[in-house]
Amino acid sequence: MEVDGMKEIFQRSVPQRNAKYIKYIGDGDTKPSQSLSKDSTIFYRKVECVGHIQKRMGARLRKLKTMNRGKKLSDGKSISGKNRLTDKFIDTITTYYGNAIRQNNSSVSDMRQAIWPIYCHYRSTDEEPMHHFCPIGDTSWCKYQKAVATNSASLFKHKNIVPIAVMDEIKPIIAELSAPKIAEKNVGGKTQKR
Repeated sequence: MEVDGMKEIFQRSVPQRNAKYIKYIGDGDTKPSQSLSKDSTIFYRKVECVGHIQKRMGARLRKLKTMNRGKKLSDGKSISGKNRLTDKFIDTITTYYGNAIRQNNSSVSDMRQAIWPIYCHYRSTDEEPMHHFCPIGDTSWCKYQKAVATNSASLFKHKNIVPIAVMDEIKPIIAELSAPKIAEKNVGGKTQKR
């Protein structure tokens, strides 16, 4: 149904509107994309819906948590529990990920540079602060960078540290969902919601 509707819209764009549609916003479903690519009369580029790609981050992290339940990580503990991969922490990462895409939707490199601070920020410890990607200055969302800007970094203490073992499990998901091929589909920050 969706595929037939899209074909009809793309094919009637020139005769009825004197415009050639070249992009469509998708939700990650490959059926329309595969079907349209078989029709040589239609040229298009699929653009991902930011809301759907943001949900994908949450879904991947929840799946990671579920699949690793009971498994011991490199630190000998489970992936979930206090200060580990909790639902609240998943929601936080998911929200920051969506914001990074929306606020940097004009450039793939800017988008990727806004996504990686999420990982590094939460991977940071007092012994190994990894805030080099976080925005600098006293107006930064990063409290460490605010402390640096006010010359009080030596007094800064990381709170609610997420263990490195948990962050190591999260890293491949961040890498995959910040890859250039994913970021390119989010340039423009489009959404299916109106």
